[in-house]
Amino acid sequence: MASPAVMAQMARVVDTNQEGLHFQGRLGAEHDSNVLRVGSGAESDTAYTAGVGLTYNKQFSLQRIRANIQADAWRYSDHSELNFNTINYGLAWDWSITPRLHGTVSADRKQFREVTTDPVTFTNRIGRRTERNELAEGAFDIAGPWRVMAGVSHYRTSSTEPFSWDASPDITYGQVGVGYQAASGSSFALRYKRGKGEYKDASFGTLNTDFDDDEIEATARWSVTGKTTIDARLAHVKRDHDNAPVLDFSGMVGGISATWDITGKTSLVAGYQHDLSATGLVTGGKVESDRFFLAPVWHATAKTSFNLRYDYTQRKWKDTGAAIAFANRTEKIEAIQAGVDWEALRTITVSGYIRQEKLRSSVNAGYRANVFGVLARANF
Repeated sequence: MASPAVMAQMARVVDTNQEGLHFQGRLGAEHDSNVLRVGSGAESDTAYTAGVGLTYNKQFSLQRIRANIQADAWRYSDHSELNFNTINYGLAWDWSITPRLHGTVSADRKQFREVTTDPVTFTNRIGRRTERNELAEGAFDIAGPWRVMAGVSHYRTSSTEPFSWDASPDITYGQVGVGYQAASGSSFALRYKRGKGEYKDASFGTLNTDFDDDEIEATARWSVTGKTTIDARLAHVKRDHDNAPVLDFSGMVGGISATWDITGKTSLVAGYQHDLSATGLVTGGKVESDRFFLAPVWHATAKTSFNLRYDYTQRKWKDTGAAIAFANRTEKIEAIQAGVDWEALRTITVSGYIRQEKLRSSVNAGYRANVFGVLARANF
């Protein structure tokens, strides 16, 4: 569940489907009316960003290598404590020993700014959140479109600030499953995942937070037409803590997203996600998160396109214990961004955007921020 700050703080998405090796360079500036995300006494600041990156996509016989690596630096005019450098990447090897025995080894990392709430002062703090995923999975085609699968995966989040909303879990899974791959591109998979993990958030102190994570997951991709694809996931999660049963929780999670090329000039991506996580509180409980996003694009001319993105996230803290200050805590985060991309030259694109972010919280005054930015990108 990503913060709306991802829309600006992460490296801009590049097309990783381009064959061969490609390099990018970026320079930009962003003005923020409430850089510290406070409810009153807002301070504005201007940040400057620079970055480099590369993408690589190449087929070698039955093997395909894919890579997208982006390095960025952010520097603020007045609040130097917010300066940071980051490297975001997505790496994958689609391997195949025979046409029937194949799989994927992949790793990705995303880092971005996030806002956390101090449980003592109830003020907002700016930190950096990092999310990592690693996967090694193989599949064997047993009969026609049917296959069996097995693998291992690792998921970890971390934050520079304590009391991150999901308690910064670190989980390693073993997984097995069956799948179906149709000639049309539609697919279905059912997996059982057994994980061992712990929470890395400093808010737990010396409490032993080791846990077992059991998950039954169904995923599907439906190629409705050549222009429309729907992805869906539904799973049941059960997390048990032998040394701290008060932290146990379980429930259904999942989501659905759609990609629709409406016309030759317009497209739309939309989705909904429901998730469960730990609270980071020693009294236990869970956080229920619901997120909706909508992102249309209009290619007005061969060189100019307009984009709009709306993100809405709601989180509810449940079963935390009636005596604590975070009991029945809720927060709603909204962000709407409008932008334009102009291909000034064949290798250079200039983008401008305006964004508004809002937080409404039951434990503090929330915040409102208006952001304006410009970014130039070179692609070779």
